[in-house]
Amino acid sequence: MSKVLLIDIGGTNLRYAYSDGDFSSLNETNKIQLSCIKGFDEILTNLTKEKDVDSLVISVAGPKINGSITMTNRDFSINEQDIKNTFKFKSCHLLNDWESIGHSLAAYESSDIAIIKDGTKFNENSFFIGPGTGLGAALLIGDDNVIPTEIGNTTGLTKALLKNYAIDNADHFRTLEDVLSGKAISDIYEYKTGQRLSSEDIVQRYGSDDEMANYIIDGFIKSLAETISDMALTFIAGRGIYIAGGLIRSIFQIMDKEKFIEYFYGDKKLVHLQILEMIKIGIVEKEHACLHGNLNFYKKHINKA
Repeated sequence: MSKVLLIDIGGTNLRYAYSDGDFSSLNETNKIQLSCIKGFDEILTNLTKEKDVDSLVISVAGPKINGSITMTNRDFSINEQDIKNTFKFKSCHLLNDWESIGHSLAAYESSDIAIIKDGTKFNENSFFIGPGTGLGAALLIGDDNVIPTEIGNTTGLTKALLKNYAIDNADHFRTLEDVLSGKAISDIYEYKTGQRLSSEDIVQRYGSDDEMANYIIDGFIKSLAETISDMALTFIAGRGIYIAGGLIRSIFQIMDKEKFIEYFYGDKKLVHLQILEMIKIGIVEKEHACLHGNLNFYKKHINKA
């Protein structure tokens, strides 16, 4: 029986899984640390050897241009046609990682989404955002049309959000992901204290006597709420805003949800406040969102074929 190989190449790890039959589930899910990767072709050879893989869907952290993706945070490029020709796949699809996450929504049960704020659906627009190694985002229109973005590398909100960390020097923090990502948490903590810690360690210190860790995580939570408030109005996300990634799953356990909603509303005018009040905000709790998105994309593709 033929199989589809699903791969997600992120800033830290390569994750993969297989699926076959009715393509309803992920099998043999695993990950490889990117520091161990010497050559992608060699890895792909090992993953397809003796597996009867005839199709491949890859999601990669970076913008897709003319069938190719060059990673934003790593020296790595990939082209879907080259991969298809080299490995003789029946089909090969290359997706931006947040394009993939947009396609994952249909794979979730209600129990897979933790609700920060309920809402009332008023159109078919869903917005996905996730602070991780960088900051990714995508707009899903209906169930099939996903528009990935490079919001993390924009600069318009940065100066305003730096106030949440009491930072005046914007030279070191230029893009949105410089102030709203896991790396941003580490960078800002180091900027403030001279000590380098991982974002995971800083989150774990929240609520302790490390006042700077508390201050930075509070600033991060406020920055996230203010950012998705602007994104909600930019994309009129009447089907909801969904925040994904391991970092936000950890922060969700410790954050003040009512304060987050207060930050989300901000000082918006009445008509815009009424829009925000209707918009649901959820946390994607299901792991391997990109792999599920890759599989859902593949199912849509074979159904259209």
